[in-house]
Amino acid sequence: MSLKMALMGSGIARSRMPRLQHYLSALSGIAIDYGLLDGENVTGFDPVKRVQQAKSEGFYGLNVTHPYKQKIVDLVSGPIVHGHEAIGSYNTLKFENDEILGANTDFSGFISGYTFRRGDRAPGQVLICGAGGVGRAIAFALSELGASHIAIFDVVPGQAESLREALRERGTESEVVLSDQLEAVMQQVDGLVNCTALGMYSHPGSAFPLSAIGAQRWAFDAVYTPLETEFMKRCKAAGMQCLSGFDLWIFQGIDAFQLFTGIEVEANNELISTALTWLD
Repeated sequence: MSLKMALMGSGIARSRMPRLQHYLSALSGIAIDYGLLDGENVTGFDPVKRVQQAKSEGFYGLNVTHPYKQKIVDLVSGPIVHGHEAIGSYNTLKFENDEILGANTDFSGFISGYTFRRGDRAPGQVLICGAGGVGRAIAFALSELGASHIAIFDVVPGQAESLREALRERGTESEVVLSDQLEAVMQQVDGLVNCTALGMYSHPGSAFPLSAIGAQRWAFDAVYTPLETEFMKRCKAAGMQCLSGFDLWIFQGIDAFQLFTGIEVEANNELISTALTWLD
């Protein structure tokens, strides 16, 4: 009998997460059935009801992506991993008995991807664009990695303020940045982090003014479709050390698999190189 799981999101038809999860299951010698629950073309799609429906249909668990991560928070009765509840969003749900347990593998996956690419280098001062579900997870991960200051920009001011307060409770210095301050703050930070959808095939553009890129040391883009966004291209051209959305995708996917199955998988160069060939 195979474990039934899926990725729930909107506009995810091009996602390679099912391929990754089936690849990991083959390496581990177990059977899974992993599909997609795409709300993009479903009239009146309700992520809360769809999670409840999946649970009643015998699903073992779900991964959740944009734009539903924060919308399903209230369904979670407890964390799979202690401490993840403070993040305020979940991207991994596990159904156990009558409970829905949650974890945020964007948090753990970013930490793994960051250390894989940058070793023990401290993040320094960082500017994040996007304080939604993935933005909160990455901000908490940067706090865990020892970021000295995190500046937050979001087109929804209340969302940025909420994240600032959460970071201050963790003891991380943070501030909310307004749109007319963005370029000036960019010149003061060590790292630029895009946690918006800008740059995706369906949302072209850049959250950061491209002309202000170059004085920073490193950058991260949560977008991986395409792998080379305009933001990433400009950062690489400026000689910055770059973490791509692929880095987050592969490591959070491995973490999710381990949480679902209890089987540890080594994120070695062969696995990473193989998965990289699946993206376009």
